[in-house]
Amino acid sequence: MDVLVTGAAGGIGGGVARSLAAAGHEVLGVDRDAAGLADLPDGIETAVVDLRDEAAVRDLLADRPLDAVVSCVGGYEIAAIEDTSAEAFRRQMETNLTAVHATVAAALPTLRERGGRVVVVGSMVGSVPLPYHGAYSAAKAGLDGYVSALRREVAHRGVDVALVEPGPVQTGFNERAASAVEKANGEGANGEGAGEESPYADAYRAFEGYSPAATDVETVVERVVTATTADRPRTRYRVSRRARWLPRLARVLPDRLYDRLVRAGLPGGVLWRLLRR
Repeated sequence: MDVLVTGAAGGIGGGVARSLAAAGHEVLGVDRDAAGLADLPDGIETAVVDLRDEAAVRDLLADRPLDAVVSCVGGYEIAAIEDTSAEAFRRQMETNLTAVHATVAAALPTLRERGGRVVVVGSMVGSVPLPYHGAYSAAKAGLDGYVSALRREVAHRGVDVALVEPGPVQTGFNERAASAVEKANGEGANGEGAGEESPYADAYRAFEGYSPAATDVETVVERVVTATTADRPRTRYRVSRRARWLPRLARVLPDRLYDRLVRAGLPGGVLWRLLRR
């Protein structure tokens, strides 16, 4: 099977690329992080491409045989919505949503011809939006809608589509996001309002050292590989107990009670302390 893995320099994407290559599949790993791609085994073909650049993606995939596209791109920044500049909001939309679309749209003609599939790694926050992750939550919720619409468009054309939604995983995303908060030095988390402390400064300080983990990278990689290679993949894989039960609670609890539950799971909250024991 010929497989394109995007975000292949990251923890999940790199693990998926290695696992598929070890199983005998031909893998093309793509990322904008050249150093990260260089760490992949020699048997994996790599390409340094900014996936937000539609023309570059189309050039890369022109006339290339593909049986599957596995999208593992993503990244986020911690900030209250009030402190999120339009530029920062746009950056997260492009990284988490536009980059996925540019790849999928370019690959679909080949996938339709070959009866292929699309596997997208989303996030639990697409179903459970988190405070101080507003732009990221919006992007991942949009990704959920995008994948569902895509599945309904192409299923009868022979293309399988699956969404993998992990809970928090220690891949470096969380640590980098927390580091960015620390550098804000009490200002708006995206550097806005120089000289003024953000009204959310206390919340940002609670995120210092933020590194939650609901599941491990290996488990997420295993689910993604299963979605890629199974004869009949599920349409959605929620990875970790947290990713499975929190969306269910949202359907049965009143909104305000559910909001309190979500806030209690943030750093310093009652649920956060219980989960870390």
